[in-house]
Amino acid sequence: MHVDAGGVRHVTEPPIDVTAQRRARRVFWVAAALSFGLLVWLGLGMTFFADEWAFIESRSLTDPGTWLPPHNEHWSTLPILLYRLMVETIGIGSYVPYLVVIAALHVLVAWLVYVLLERRTGPLVALAGGVIVLLFGSGFENLFWGFQTGFIGSLALGLAAFVVMDGGATRRRAIAVALLLLAALMCSSTGAVMCVAVGIEWVIDPRWRRYLAALLLPAGASLAWILAFGRGALSQRRDPLSLDAIRDVPAFVADGIGNAVTAITGLPPVIALVGITLVATAALTRAQRTEPAEEAPDLDQAGIRPARVIGLFVAIATLYALSGLVRAQTLVGAADYPRYTYLAGIMALVLVGSLVGRVTLPPAGSRRILAIGLLGGWIAAALILNLTLLLYGRALFLERADMTRALTIVALDPAAPARVSYQPQPQTEAA
Repeated sequence: MHVDAGGVRHVTEPPIDVTAQRRARRVFWVAAALSFGLLVWLGLGMTFFADEWAFIESRSLTDPGTWLPPHNEHWSTLPILLYRLMVETIGIGSYVPYLVVIAALHVLVAWLVYVLLERRTGPLVALAGGVIVLLFGSGFENLFWGFQTGFIGSLALGLAAFVVMDGGATRRRAIAVALLLLAALMCSSTGAVMCVAVGIEWVIDPRWRRYLAALLLPAGASLAWILAFGRGALSQRRDPLSLDAIRDVPAFVADGIGNAVTAITGLPPVIALVGITLVATAALTRAQRTEPAEEAPDLDQAGIRPARVIGLFVAIATLYALSGLVRAQTLVGAADYPRYTYLAGIMALVLVGSLVGRVTLPPAGSRRILAIGLLGGWIAAALILNLTLLLYGRALFLERADMTRALTIVALDPAAPARVSYQPQPQTEAA
């Protein structure tokens, strides 16, 4: 650290250890391969459930008229095409291929998180965060339910947009980000949340502000789809602009944020928020002592990225606010659904990484022991919670699979009493 003539202290970060970086990446990919196999193995015995039957029954790869109508309130064109491609080529005799696709998309999400954390925090925290995401049992609905390619796809495309943005602001990258966000919107309404995160960052960051017009592409396409197909979808459960719906939002958002921070820390919400607040205070104190780097004016010398922090925080709040408007009364406890915690928790992890900046262990002594203890404690707590929830989610989905098979046997039983009328009702649980 040195002090310039104006009295500003500058923090000089140590050069990136390329050997450590390569070693961490190798460890990540070994963990990714093992977790991929684990997720598929844990899913053995599961089968199609709830909303998947809507895709199987009412969508067709050869009928473009079924590609654009909403599923619930979601623009789901890309998941529909992917799902129908699998149904019409592989069939529905085995659920394993659908679990393979989900697991592969999840590993992609974990890798994107690793890349984003590595640039901000260094390889050590990136590896820890990446492994936690790989075993992210807090979001088990998105790991054992083949239907959830929509949510995972939107998140992966949004994270990919952040990776592109980290390369620097250019017209070509702005167009690439706009196309990625358009694809995210075509996966699920989660794409709108990713658009919020990117849009706010572009408004705050002067380098990207000049390219804001590029975001008219995803925004305009989304508006056109809503006007043409999706206008009635938002109110099919309840009016999202009613007084009751609006009144539910604050508690829904608070519960959701609490779930997100617990998922990435393994700690109760209050303790987790206190810990993150302390980390934020230390990071902001460090940021006040530095000047922005000339090559990256959105970063201080410690690697903190305020624009991304603000954008992701607003995006997480938006995720739960929109979900609360539509679902808080119709689905009891919806703020606790793992499908939402998956999205919010992973965004929160990237947010915290963008806030703390570069993390290096002290060279020796008691401070190094303390740092290793804190880092190890975080990893252990987060992994214990997420592995526990992963096993719980597996048991839950195996029960659902047994129920589906039992209902199928009853429906196909030719010896059913004449007075029994079996009229299955469509199930639509997904967000």
